[in-house]
Amino acid sequence: MLLLLLACSSPAPKGPGPATPAPMKPATCTLLTVNDTYQIEGLPDQTGGIARLRTLRKQVEKEVGPVVVLHAGDMLAPSLPSRTFGGDQMIDSLNRLDGDAQAVDERLIVVFGNHEFDASKEADGPKLDTRIEASQFTWLDSSIVWGKTAEGQAIVAAPNLVGGRLVDCQGVKIGVFGLTINVKKPAYVADFLEPLSMARAQTEALRKAGAEVVIGLTHQTFGEDQALLKSLGDAGPDFIVGGHEHVHMTTDVGRHAVYKADADARSAWRITLTREATGFRRDAELIQLDQKIVPDPELQAAVNGWLEKDDAAVCGKVDKAPGCLAEAVGQTGVELVAEELQIRSYETNFGNWIADMARASCPKADVAFLNSGSLRLNRDIPPGPVLRKDIETLFAYPMGLRLVQMNGAVLQQVIDRAIQGWSGNGNWLQISGFAWWHDSKAATATRLTLLGSTPHKVGSDEKILAVVPDFLLDPSGGQDGYTMILPSMELKGADAKAACGQEFAPGDLKNLVYTSMAPSLSGAPMAPAVEGRICSAPVEDKFPCLALP
Repeated sequence: MLLLLLACSSPAPKGPGPATPAPMKPATCTLLTVNDTYQIEGLPDQTGGIARLRTLRKQVEKEVGPVVVLHAGDMLAPSLPSRTFGGDQMIDSLNRLDGDAQAVDERLIVVFGNHEFDASKEADGPKLDTRIEASQFTWLDSSIVWGKTAEGQAIVAAPNLVGGRLVDCQGVKIGVFGLTINVKKPAYVADFLEPLSMARAQTEALRKAGAEVVIGLTHQTFGEDQALLKSLGDAGPDFIVGGHEHVHMTTDVGRHAVYKADADARSAWRITLTREATGFRRDAELIQLDQKIVPDPELQAAVNGWLEKDDAAVCGKVDKAPGCLAEAVGQTGVELVAEELQIRSYETNFGNWIADMARASCPKADVAFLNSGSLRLNRDIPPGPVLRKDIETLFAYPMGLRLVQMNGAVLQQVIDRAIQGWSGNGNWLQISGFAWWHDSKAATATRLTLLGSTPHKVGSDEKILAVVPDFLLDPSGGQDGYTMILPSMELKGADAKAACGQEFAPGDLKNLVYTSMAPSLSGAPMAPAVEGRICSAPVEDKFPCLALP
């Protein structure tokens, strides 16, 4: 997906650090780092989760003494419990990471990820502030300028919210600042600061305050992390602990480095800083939080309590008895790809199937497409049963379907919008009935092709009947940038019936998915495939490119 250097262990060169008098006293600081922990319970394959992270922390602290834990963002959302509790379940779980839910954890530091802003209305700002105040740990807002109330006070201003943090780590003074990617600007944020200048200023300030090692705790892309270190050199942080991508990775940038772990605490980096005569040695080991690590019983009990309450709440909303989330609603013979960065960057088999179900709601529809940010499962479903919890998690919001009549020029504008900000953004599309060629380096979408019995290149004046989510027709919601789709394009009532050849009343896409998936419980399992609807160079041999040259 990206040009990444993946590693399970990464001994790194000595970082620069500020000049200090020699000789330096020996000291060793140990860090544990995680990122993108959406699920407090971990994953169905019994990996990850906050209770396993608690066990790892206890094991390492028994070995070396107190450690510093860094979380590189995305924790309050998205997940099924976050819709019920707004992130309270994650705050409570992280508060227990030191073994005491009430005591302040001076050695847990987190940065905001873009999903911390999923609740983005102005009224959501005070709610976020309340959750930060309930956190028994430090939040970094170094790159965020908060909006203000009518009285001139910052909307988010909890006392444990700081721009940079100096912390003693087993005799080593480390400084930590934060960076948050600017892909989602909620109403209660005024601005995001320019990353390079902010990182330079924070690094300088922390070193002046006595930091021997400066760490950038970031939630931005791997490429942006590398570019920052390359641009700033010794004027920037000694290394970066990052989030946003969901697979572990690391790379050296001169004497500096970037470290990212697997999402949902499936892994954690253990980074050891050793003060030597001439500076600091940095060693890093990726630790898998798998079945070999037994979840901490006390924290797991708290996690289970949250999950039970969420199950009861969700099942009650759909008129089901508690425990309904564990029910099988379908059967798949192949892995259904729905991990966030995959479904927001590429054509996926599950995305194809969902878009096909949407298009089937109108037999004469030429195409269907949906913004991938509306598909929130954030993990793949292995071959076997598909659970109600999977589908309820997948659809975070109601998604009514609408029928629109557009021309080829508008559809070209649609795919131009789809590739903006590639990769990993929610405006990426999952599609049915058409294809295009995506040149990610040139940032172009070309060779727009209408599929069907006679595939052909789309003419700018050609009339195209499309099924889309209602969100993409609602200007009040921003339409994920698809403002070229006008409400006036919608076909309703008799016009929709005439266009489809039957009544067009598909209801909510989630319910349509349930209905379409049900036959696989007793019949042939689902087996959707990637077909080459969205192509990019180099095209893999396992499927052709459907976009005509």
